[in-house]
Amino acid sequence: MEVLVVAIVVVFVLIMSFKAVAGYGSYKGSLYQRLFGSYLEYFWRMSMKEDLSESSLLKERIGAHRIVYNAYRDSQGRIAATFATIFSTRGHAAICMVATAGAIAGKDTGSWTVERDGKKLALASPVTYVRRQKKLLDSFLKNAPVEYIIAFNEGADVSAVECSYTVLTIDRVLDHLAEKPEGTVAEADVVKAFETFKEMAVHAG
Repeated sequence: MEVLVVAIVVVFVLIMSFKAVAGYGSYKGSLYQRLFGSYLEYFWRMSMKEDLSESSLLKERIGAHRIVYNAYRDSQGRIAATFATIFSTRGHAAICMVATAGAIAGKDTGSWTVERDGKKLALASPVTYVRRQKKLLDSFLKNAPVEYIIAFNEGADVSAVECSYTVLTIDRVLDHLAEKPEGTVAEADVVKAFETFKEMAVHAG
């Protein structure tokens, strides 16, 4: 019996180790690395708790909060934009994550471009999806303050972007959120917004 228990523990450790190694690629260099204090916490919450709605780092930096995630697909059914929306007592923030580096250029209307290694490439305008996210959140947040942020990979040059939404690199997001005054939104309203979003997601699925 003791041998069986040891074998089960060993298998469990091996499986979790494999999952941890496999999952690190999607964590490193991403916004998730900025929102969670360590990969250990991220992995524990993702694989064991299956709940990435809270972060010890965010709690320390901005206070009471909840995080929700959603994505939009293009006409071919491919994921075109992913969002992490943070409901917090400092006001809400919907972050459109764009996994691209280089020199970015774009406006509220028209196409965007990214230049890397001397080549200029077309980039799907994130504004289209930010507006869809705004419509979604407006449907239940009413007059609560929401900032819409477009976040590019660390090292991206966003100086040529002329956009009515906040445009940052992911390494600046947390400091930006922490600069906002606390107490803008009641903690009860943070939880209510989170629960409403979850309920909408269940019905949409």
